[in-house]
Amino acid sequence: MVITHTAAGTAFTVLPPANPTGRVVLVWHLLGEPGTPDTMAATLPLHGVDAWRVYPALPVPDTAITADRYAALVRRAVDDAPDVLAALPDWDGTAVDVVGGSAGGHVALLTAARTAVPVRRIAVVNPAVTLHAVVDASLDQGALHHHEWTDDALAAAEPLDVLAHAPRITAPLLLLRGEHEYPAFRPAQDALVAAVPGARLVEIPDLAHMLVTRVDDVDREVTRWLA
Repeated sequence: MVITHTAAGTAFTVLPPANPTGRVVLVWHLLGEPGTPDTMAATLPLHGVDAWRVYPALPVPDTAITADRYAALVRRAVDDAPDVLAALPDWDGTAVDVVGGSAGGHVALLTAARTAVPVRRIAVVNPAVTLHAVVDASLDQGALHHHEWTDDALAAAEPLDVLAHAPRITAPLLLLRGEHEYPAFRPAQDALVAAVPGARLVEIPDLAHMLVTRVDDVDREVTRWLA
């Protein structure tokens, strides 16, 4: 059974647990593939985790995603997380697990660092870790043709720097990285794993940046980490 709901303007898809529980896993989708709550739920259903799996929608703008728009959507998604949880009648207030891929991984990491939501465990797949890495990857992939680091752009990047907030990440962290991950994302990912005590990095052969290959392996690794 798949449930759809909206809280504070944020739509989300919910997969219910097999047994009654107040446990919740928040799972944020990518900006590429899978790029919606429904497709993320189909890609990473996490059936082996007996919890409410909740897939919030990222506030993707109707126009092309620039660095500033990316920063705004990540900040809003992090801000919306407490409202999504508050809208779940079965959440018992215990710490939640947070999961995400790429931009969704960025949201999951910042949600854990912000501590507005109590977090038990973190699992991210090919996550964005800094806005600088997102810009570099976008330039490499041709999604951006030019970017100037103005004072305003640097100010927008600062709150999105997970490395700067790494000391505030105390929940166990699993970072899954694909063999074909963006080169621009790798240095910040390595630095994050080094900065968070006990963090685990797992390399997935043949996995692309987008979750379109080896998704069963990703689902299995995340399920093991959370279950």
